[in-house]
Amino acid sequence: MTIDKESRLNLETDEPEVAALLVEHGGLLDRDDRLGDETGDAAVYWATMRPHWAPGETYIARIEWFAYPYEPPSIKFATGVRGSLSVTSAWPVITGYRAASFDICKPMCREGYVTHLEWKEGSTAWPTQGNPFLWVVFTMQIDFNDNYQGRAA
Repeated sequence: MTIDKESRLNLETDEPEVAALLVEHGGLLDRDDRLGDETGDAAVYWATMRPHWAPGETYIARIEWFAYPYEPPSIKFATGVRGSLSVTSAWPVITGYRAASFDICKPMCREGYVTHLEWKEGSTAWPTQGNPFLWVVFTMQIDFNDNYQGRAA
């Protein structure tokens, strides 16, 4: 998918803070179109994440944006950067992260808002101000640090 120019510029502006947060927690951020071939997509990021108390456990989150910062991203876990998105063991066991459904049922991603239309208003509405990309990754890192229970089977 190709994103519009405004979304791409907004992502490029917010990306350094996200990358810094991930590095601080032993992770990494890659943008798909910077991985060395012409098939890459500027709307897709690969976030390498790990729980602070289990640094040997590494997870790769595929974060795909559609209209940034106006819409939430789709988030899936992969077996590696550009790896399979249909392997349950690529998913962490965290409340709301549903490996069997390959989605996250929380008000921080496209899949959660599709499942719960009521989240589109009030305190669970998608935040378009500030750096929503950082907010998403920070929320995921908190989940890894505080709620991680292992790797899905």
